[in-house]
Amino acid sequence: MSHRSLPAGEYFLEIESYFALRRGTPFVFSAKDWGLLKQWQSDEIPLAVVIEALDSCFDKTSKTGRRRTISSLSYCKHAVKDLWEERKDLLVGSEASLPELDPRGRLEALAEELSSSGAGQSAQFSEALVRAASLIRAIKPTSAPHIEEALMHLEQELIAQVLSALDDDSRNDINEELDRALSGYRDLEPEVLRATREANLRRLLRARFMIPRLTLFA
Repeated sequence: MSHRSLPAGEYFLEIESYFALRRGTPFVFSAKDWGLLKQWQSDEIPLAVVIEALDSCFDKTSKTGRRRTISSLSYCKHAVKDLWEERKDLLVGSEASLPELDPRGRLEALAEELSSSGAGQSAQFSEALVRAASLIRAIKPTSAPHIEEALMHLEQELIAQVLSALDDDSRNDINEELDRALSGYRDLEPEVLRATREANLRRLLRARFMIPRLTLFA
């Protein structure tokens, strides 16, 4: 699976908003950052690979105890390149093999994690997670691209179902939190702001309800 499975523009917005989330402050990419993003898009580096590489950069900086703030996407370019080189053979091509992965074990682990996330939640919420877990177990472990694409679509459906299962108070709380998080983005174009809000909404719901990102490469 490549970023081309995503709706138009979402590849860029997911990365931009996730970078801002890890920084802990609103952040708009520079022209140089956008050039790097376009290069990753051209190289068809999957979103899951970029996100994992960003996490590794921010986690490494945090563990050093330094207060240095990562202020450019360029800081992460080598991490993205190295991880993509490591994963490329698994993700390129419709018949890519899985020599270094245990796809069935990973899918089962994701299903179990989803099921446990529903404990103590509403019936509608729990049912959505149980249904998603069942669909994950039904995925045939044929190739990495096939599995990643199936998981991506399942995650989009699940997040929509979780949002619809929330009561009004919970939904209002989440909207208020989003408003605070995006207060520095008000100068963006309306369409860009809408897409950025949606990307942050998905991450907020995942974090609040302990919903794992559905990917083989966790």
